[in-house]
Amino acid sequence: MRAIISPYFAASGPLKMLHQGSFVEHYDVLQRGQEICSGLVDAGCSIETAALLNYQNSSCRELILSIHDAKYVDYLQNAWANWSKMQNSSAEILPNISPNRHITRFNEHPVALAGWYIGDAAAPIGEHTWRNALGSVSAVIEAASALKNGELAAYALCRPSGHHACQDMAMGMCFLNNAAIAAQLLRQQFHRVAILDIDMHHGNGAQQIFYQRDDVLTVSIHGDPSNFYPFYSGFKEETGVEQGEGFNINLPLPAETQEVAYLEALNAAGNEILDFGAGAAIVATGFDTFKEDPLGCFRLESTSYYEIGRMIRSLQLPTLFVQEGGYFVPALRENMRQLILGLGSG
Repeated sequence: MRAIISPYFAASGPLKMLHQGSFVEHYDVLQRGQEICSGLVDAGCSIETAALLNYQNSSCRELILSIHDAKYVDYLQNAWANWSKMQNSSAEILPNISPNRHITRFNEHPVALAGWYIGDAAAPIGEHTWRNALGSVSAVIEAASALKNGELAAYALCRPSGHHACQDMAMGMCFLNNAAIAAQLLRQQFHRVAILDIDMHHGNGAQQIFYQRDDVLTVSIHGDPSNFYPFYSGFKEETGVEQGEGFNINLPLPAETQEVAYLEALNAAGNEILDFGAGAAIVATGFDTFKEDPLGCFRLESTSYYEIGRMIRSLQLPTLFVQEGGYFVPALRENMRQLILGLGSG
């Protein structure tokens, strides 16, 4: 299988994030990308580095803007330059005020824009955030193009991740929604596309982007949002609206979920994808379901990813894997290797 990696998959990560009320070292460390890439090599994947796309190229820009709000993308491009001009500006952009239920007036001051476009304190913007996010999009577009050209599987090693990024808002370490952009591109080839999100956290960005559409099925298996991030979305009753009614499926699972229960949910998700009649699948792939992950609450083993790979293979669909979370660095290499080996099993 071809693995397309972002040109910045091993770039330095953000500095700090807010976790349960305390600022901590950011969990998206550069070793994540290195270990995941090593796992792909161990499993026999061919590794190619994506060429960084030129956002001014009309086809690239049009594809991104088919998913994301133009003003939001403009903000991502220019946020650091505007922020760094302020006296005593910080090393990263984090919101210290956010619009709430009673504040809706738009304000173009850099501090106000940070609150408007950054949904939480896990997605700080630094000098190279836009470049890195565009690198992730470059990888996923190249990998999706491989499926359009007839390949049965491809892996996009994206960093930063994307599944929390909404149409006009960054959050949860995500800035551009790589999987959603890939789905839009694959729709040029396939009548229907399914996004299967197996990250620990609800794929709220894809849900928000496709919530009114019936050509892209979004299915997410994740921790119960009643007591787990992102808290405000991911409940079973969220099934889509208008034309999209019935085409958004959430399968929340309780803390301490182990392999058997997880695979039952994955089997249910697979049946929904087959019933939908998808021509291709995108798997938003997170390893934060691993038992020792600092941002997870499930109890999967490394060998669980072999079984996950087998079940995804059984769908017999052209499949694009898009890297999302996974923060227990010592296990990432083996977890990735097991997933790819499962995909290659009979």
